[in-house]
Parts: sequence; C-alpha cells; structure tokens
Amino acid sequence: MRKGFAVLCMVLVFALCAGHAVMADQSDTIRYIVRFKADNLKLKDASRSDVISALQENLKRNLKSVSKVMKSPANANINPLWIANAFAFDATENDVTRIAKLPNVAEVFRNEYKIFIDKDINKRDESSDPTVIQWGVQKVRANEVWQTYRIDGAGVVVGIIDTGIDGTHPALAGKILSFKDFTTDQSATPTDTQGHGSHVAGTVAGSQGVGVAPGARLIIGRVFDTSGGTTEEVLMAGMQWMLDPDGIPETNDGPRLINNSWGSNDSVSKTFWVAVENWVNAGILPVFAAGNNGMYGGKVGTPAAFPHSWAVAATTSTNSLAYFSSQGPVAWDGVPLMKPDIAAPGDRIISCKIGGGLVSNSGTSMACPHVAGVAALMFQADPTLTVEQVRLIAEETAKDLGAEGKDAKFGSGLIDSFKIVEKVLANSGLASAFDAYESAILSEKALIGMQPVSPLAAPLARSIVERSLDLDEGQFRALVISVNQNGGEAAQALLKTAKSARVANQLHK
Repeated sequence: MRKGFAVLCMVLVFALCAGHAVMADQSDTIRYIVRFKADNLKLKDASRSDVISALQENLKRNLKSVSKVMKSPANANINPLWIANAFAFDATENDVTRIAKLPNVAEVFRNEYKIFIDKDINKRDESSDPTVIQWGVQKVRANEVWQTYRIDGAGVVVGIIDTGIDGTHPALAGKILSFKDFTTDQSATPTDTQGHGSHVAGTVAGSQGVGVAPGARLIIGRVFDTSGGTTEEVLMAGMQWMLDPDGIPETNDGPRLINNSWGSNDSVSKTFWVAVENWVNAGILPVFAAGNNGMYGGKVGTPAAFPHSWAVAATTSTNSLAYFSSQGPVAWDGVPLMKPDIAAPGDRIISCKIGGGLVSNSGTSMACPHVAGVAALMFQADPTLTVEQVRLIAEETAKDLGAEGKDAKFGSGLIDSFKIVEKVLANSGLASAFDAYESAILSEKALIGMQPVSPLAAPLARSIVERSLDLDEGQFRALVISVNQNGGEAAQALLKTAKSARVANQLHK
C-alpha cells in the first residue's frame, strides 16, 4: 500500500476518537464491514495501476464522511478494502446506526465466518505415475496444444485464492512466484493443511501430466482454513492483494487470471460483486466454480452467478453433467441470466496431494482450474487478449453437450483448448509474445527480485524461440520488422537468439 494511503487511515483513526471523553468497553464492539455506494469511476480501458490508484482515492474520499459521525475508540482497527469500496472496523451498535444513515453508504453488515469450500466429494488416494497425462487434461485437449503449438502457459501468471499450496510437492516445484497467508496461521512459506488448494493448483499448472498449463506460474493467496472457511473481510483482503501483490500500483505484478474454486449457495448475494467487477476493470479474468448444489436443485451460487464472473460447470469422463454441478439460470434485478458459462472435467479428478503423491477429488472446484489452465494457454498464445475476448472465443469453440446453444446445465459446452488456440493463433502473430516477454521480466523483478534462475521470463523465452522455428521466411521477416520497430532491449536480444536458433535448425536439417 502506498505511504499516503496508509497515513490517511492513521489520521482517520485519530479523527474517529475526537470528542470521545470515555473509552468504550472493548466487549461492546463487533467487527463490521461498511460498503459505500458505487461511484461513477471511469475505469474502462484504464491501466491496472490507474485502476488501483482510482480505487484507493475513491475509498479515501468516502472514508472522510465516516469520521464525522464515528465515535469509537482508537482501536477501531480499520482495514481499508478499496477493491470493494469498503472498510472493516470494530464498532458499537450506535456507531453502526449513525454510519448506516450516511447518504454514501450502501450497506453495513457484520463480518462473519462462513464456509466457502464444500467438503471433499469421493476423495481417495491414487497411485502416482509421472508418465500418465490425467484424463481431465486430455479431455480439454491441453496435451495436443503442448505438442502441436509448443504452448504450455509459459510466461502467464495465474492467481489462486484457496486453502494454500504444498510448496514441496514435486509437481508444483518452481511454480510459485508469490504466497501470502491471510489465515490466523500467518505462514511465511507456502503451506496447505487442507489439500483443496494444492489439488486445484496442480490442475492449473502441475507438472508430470497433472496440470493443463504446466508452464504457467502461480500467485497463491491462502484465505481459507482447514474447514474451508473464512470471514468476508479476510476474503476481500485476499482478493485485494491479488490486484496488487507487491503493494506498489505502478508495478504490473498481478496475475492475468484468478482461479476461484470457492463460493456460496446464495444466488443473489452481492457481497463480492464490486471486488470481482474491479478485477475485470483491471484486466483480470475471474474464473469461478459454479457450485456443488445441483443434487438439491440449487442454482449457480455467488460469486459465480455474477454477470462478470466466468462460471464453470463440472462434467464426467463420458461428457455428462456431474450430479453435483449447480445449474441455472439466475436473475439479477429481475433480468434472467444464463449460467453456468462453460463446462470442464470435474468428476474424480486426479491431482496433487499434500505431502506428496496424488489424490482424486470431485466438484466444480476441480472443473474450475481446468478452465483457468486453458485460459493460461490462451494468454500465452496471444497476450493481448481481453477478458471479454477470452470468454467469447472459448464459448464459441466449446463442444455443445446439452440443449442447443448456451444452456442452464453445461453453459456453452465443454471447453476445447485445441480449437481455442488454433483460432487465437490464426488471428495473431508472435510479435505480441515479445512484448509479453518484456512484461514477464518486469513482473518477475517486482515479485521475487533478480534470481539466479528465472522462473517466469526464461520459460517464455524458450517457448518463443521454439515457436519461431515454425515460421516460414516471410512470417519471420514480418516478425523481425515488428520487433525492431516496437520491441525494447530485452525483446531485441531475444530476437537475436531466435535468429541464431533458426540458422542452427537449418544447418541440422
């Protein structure tokens, strides 16, 4: 967080104490979240740093109105949640009553502990065979993309909000760029005491045939405890951190997409609406599990049900809908909305087990990271893709499994990474990958500093050089012209490497 914003919050705490003669008993206070009404911020097409700065300034303005009516003690313990135009604090009922009457306040609610991750479905240990490509990876045709197009997610950063990650698992080794623990454990090193997060991370980017995009790298926010629960404040704080992991808005260190294998069975709650909306404003693709309430006739839950969330249904190995997968449609302000959006394998999915080895699990939580992995492949194929373009291309090329068109069970159908990447590459060249390489260098520097071995930029560089070998002479000349005109120093150096590789390749034919 920038220094000026932190100072503002300190000033606000002191202002809240003004005129308060007698300190209130701490037992009289309860943790609340105040969410302000939406302001007309012009965030469309803004850079990520501009979005972050605008959100912080907006909350700063709204907070000033609170200081005029708040009379709680200095230990109000204010936590600014600018991603949601909100803040959390300790307050008495009288404080809350006064604040709720302010014209710019949308709602005030207690910060409560809730379960956001369902209990494991059909969980069992599996034998480990590093030569096997798991069925879900094959079903979305990711292995065909690796082999045909030399694309495996390299250079793409994926965020995951979950129960953490087992940083020692062999299939996840070298994948983690940043980890932050928001639970009471406050672990300084990547950890997962439940297993859900490690399983999800494995499906996104695990090696040894486990993950859809093994070349991708991960930013992990641990917000859920062993029971799969947390508070709204902690969850919002984790969502906010994803938008700006290093706390410096000017550095573009956030992920391109975020996997969210969590949610509630409530199809109308707007608690996280603004936070997800601001991810999209910042160019981050929000991938959400549709929910596991299908066996009870439950609708797609929130946040997956939001129009701006990409909701993922779960399928079986025979392309039928998993019995637990929540269905649509839903409605917002009386307007029907078809959900889920897309489908992916989610039944008996084999992935990483905490402590090593493999374990199978079922749920839309397992389907969600398949889609996140495919999105990572898309962003490597064309780093200029927008959130809207990713969703549109993936849904246009999906295998229709239910009623014709987008339906309330499978959405647009089973995601097909091969058809997607084929279409993306037909409309884009390799030049944008050189820009992505320079961005990867900057992101890597912001997240982990200079390292002896580059975990993000180096794999992307190798992929770019390999892909350049497949270009004919005319295509490569066009690439050279584009990079020479628009590329920076790092891109120019990489182009020289590509030229040398092509010469060597010709000599050895």
